[in-house]
Amino acid sequence: MPIVHYIVAENLLSIDLPEGVDVDQCLPSFVDFKVSGVPSGIFQINLKVVFETTDYTSNNPKLLSDISIVWGDRFKFEEDESYYITSVENMDKSDKRIWQMLSSKNFHNSTIYAREEDIYQTNILSWLVMVAFGQSVLANDTALIHASVVGNAAYGVAFLGKSGTGKSTHSRLWIKHNAGFRLLNDDNPAIRIQKDGSARIYGTPWSGKTPCYINKSLPLKAIVRLDQAPNNQFVWKNKGAQGLLTLLPSFTALRWNNTIFSSMINILENIMHTVAVGHLYCLPDEGAATLCYQEINNINNLNNE
Repeated sequence: MPIVHYIVAENLLSIDLPEGVDVDQCLPSFVDFKVSGVPSGIFQINLKVVFETTDYTSNNPKLLSDISIVWGDRFKFEEDESYYITSVENMDKSDKRIWQMLSSKNFHNSTIYAREEDIYQTNILSWLVMVAFGQSVLANDTALIHASVVGNAAYGVAFLGKSGTGKSTHSRLWIKHNAGFRLLNDDNPAIRIQKDGSARIYGTPWSGKTPCYINKSLPLKAIVRLDQAPNNQFVWKNKGAQGLLTLLPSFTALRWNNTIFSSMINILENIMHTVAVGHLYCLPDEGAATLCYQEINNINNLNNE
């Protein structure tokens, strides 16, 4: 089949799939992001999917990680002199065939060696595409962030926190108690720095367990880290080390690749200059959502928006 194109956070994602594959069935969360033709002058990431076992033999690959919240001990991430190699084992460990992605060192080009019989039965393909996208677009002032995001007609707010902290719960409380808000993304939105230095937040095809795949963007007015606490308290962070340490755990870049990691740090520094960064110690209640909303409105003078 012809190459399929998607635009995610103003980045062009081109996926070359084997003949006969129903792209909307194997990547259903991408439907709202599909475009016809190839827009000129837009940053491009290229992926090719093949139904075959890789014959690539790596010389002394270096294991970078074998820890994954999603895939457990079925995951491996390696590097050699030519590629980054991302592998996910089949659920049935008696079947030794694996999904594997070979990516260029800047992740602009990747080949995914897929299992044909699994193409409609697993989200491994979507996840591998997210890995390649998330690393490559850092070069284009774009970063995927682990967050839940709400927005109204005027602006968006991102909530950070460790898994289980209550990001999704807090977003639901916002939507329930603060009029005009809806969910933009519940797990992996993207932030892109604009030419004027401002930050926008975008829906993406990746939203964790919540099916929220909205091709929309909003000006980003605040990023708030959440921590569970016995009472509700809000603290704003400065634009230096405090802000950086608040943001850093929720952004993903290869610490082993100086170019990619430096791009992420530059994005974080830009965000801190234009977006209010705070920390909410909270209960999962209406009071937390109301306090956070009021603090963000006050610091951004948004009461009339």
